[in-house]
Amino acid sequence: MFPHLKSERVNLQLLQESACRELVQQIDAIHGSKVIVLDEAMIGPVDLVTKPNLFRERSIDLLPLKPEMRFPKELNNIVYIVRPQVALMDQLVAHVKTNSQHGRQFHILFVPRRSCQCIKHLENKEVMGAFGRLEELPWNFLPLDADVVSMEMLHAYRDVSIDGDTTALYQAAIGLVQLQRLYGRIPKIYGMGVQAQLVWHHAKQLAIDEMSLYNGDKGAIDQLILLDRGIDLLSPLATQLTYEGLIDEFYGIRQNQLTLPAEHFPSYNAVNSSSAAATAARAAEESERLLSDRGQCKTLMLHSGEELYAELRNKNFNEVRMLLARKAKEIQEQMNLNFKQQSMKEIYSFVRRIPQILEQKRATSDHTSIAGLIDEQLKSDAFNDDLAAEQEFMVCADIDKSSAYIEDLIARRSELRNVLRLICLQCAAASGFKEHVLYHYKRKLAHVYGLEMLLTISNLEKAGLLHVQTESRAYAVLRKTLHLTVDDSVEVNPKDISYVHSFYAPLTARLVEHWLQPRGWQTLKSQINNLPGPTFEDFQVPLIGIRGRHGGGGTPSETSLLHARRVVLVLFVGGCTFAEIAALRFLAAQEDNNVQFVIATTKIINKHTFLESVMGS
Repeated sequence: MFPHLKSERVNLQLLQESACRELVQQIDAIHGSKVIVLDEAMIGPVDLVTKPNLFRERSIDLLPLKPEMRFPKELNNIVYIVRPQVALMDQLVAHVKTNSQHGRQFHILFVPRRSCQCIKHLENKEVMGAFGRLEELPWNFLPLDADVVSMEMLHAYRDVSIDGDTTALYQAAIGLVQLQRLYGRIPKIYGMGVQAQLVWHHAKQLAIDEMSLYNGDKGAIDQLILLDRGIDLLSPLATQLTYEGLIDEFYGIRQNQLTLPAEHFPSYNAVNSSSAAATAARAAEESERLLSDRGQCKTLMLHSGEELYAELRNKNFNEVRMLLARKAKEIQEQMNLNFKQQSMKEIYSFVRRIPQILEQKRATSDHTSIAGLIDEQLKSDAFNDDLAAEQEFMVCADIDKSSAYIEDLIARRSELRNVLRLICLQCAAASGFKEHVLYHYKRKLAHVYGLEMLLTISNLEKAGLLHVQTESRAYAVLRKTLHLTVDDSVEVNPKDISYVHSFYAPLTARLVEHWLQPRGWQTLKSQINNLPGPTFEDFQVPLIGIRGRHGGGGTPSETSLLHARRVVLVLFVGGCTFAEIAALRFLAAQEDNNVQFVIATTKIINKHTFLESVMGS
């Protein structure tokens, strides 16, 4: 169903098929005519595990959840697929009161777990009698690509660090156990940070509670690295300069889908391609039209299933420009073939390749349009001034005093989100502000943006993004010892992961890079002590292994895996960026490392979404 998820060792199609099976079982257990109502946060996840024709074959319509809804009288079942949030229950209560009729039942499928609090709320509103099934779809990790899974929990970091709600950590632990059921026991575990340690503590306890599932099989995944977002708060605030990262920051990638006004794509109505990528895009557009009120838009599927995007996504944008120009030239040369000098066999071969050439032309045209939009953004003075300021902070230039650039932005009442991002980035680079500098920024912000800013600042402080300086200067030390900034970084055909930010290497990716070395993190003991939270390691001995189906559906033999690349699952607790993913893919592409990464995260974030989540409403 989703061929781009398939890989030799850890086949994430198994995860997708498992999630799809769970959904089908729940739907088919509800007899009679039905409609499915999706909470906005569930529209994307449903697209990740199933195709629209699954619902069409069952004559089921999909509708977006709205506060006021009227359903046709002939419908016997209203099925809600929602997150377990009490606020959403009030909308369901309103629907029950306005749409109840004899023979009609309402059902709720909670993702990823049933909520006693939500059910109690329905009982208090005296509508429980109208509900039939109250079940759960245990979708903890959803597959985004052949090497990426996500919990799609945008507010995980905020929930834990600000609200003290550790649900996301428990769900991550359940997700780890589920992955081991599918792919087998992970023998070696390493981690950094308080939240990462809590996730592993829960996962280990859940594993002990499921002894009936265990046998001695080693799974397809060799090692697990858990990284707490709190150990590196600078990287998610930095501007990403990879193609995929820039698309996400400027336009937003939502569950592999990019939606932009169709007017930006001259080939939108010109090419009626029948390729798999185009078919998937049309299905996504159809789903988008049904579930949103947007106007004429084009939706592109962005994953490794599209050959050109797979080649471009992890590149620095300066290299993307060159690659697109080269692709366009190659296509033009193929289309301008001189048939007078060709044999019939060569002409026949060309004719057979026409669909492939047209598909390449469509993809190149689409990505040239996207790159053109990004290029306009990159040429703006505001973007370049912000980038220059953050790069100065990254090299620890004048970070112990208030920034004249930031003060100027505040005086001009610039976008608050960007002002706070730069302040937090400076704070991370300085390992905290001196008390008078932090007070100065607070006073300026409150004076210009209003006293309500103090609540936002309080959230940033709870999240560890704003704080007073201590004796430890962790970033300054790590910048030098781990070479986090590289002055002569190469953006085209790079030799180092620093290309993802044009001269800054994400700390998390650099830590993984050092972990790949023979002695691992032992060589960094003194530097790691500067990071917040503990460093830990653990082992799951064969007696407590979890039986798994593995990547190919069977147990790999020791002989076949003797020279195989080791598979490492890297779990980011609190979110990760596309730049960090690109850096890990770059490391995996180096033959000397002999490693394949599977990247798991609570959510793929960028500098905007991460800060907005922490700032709150």
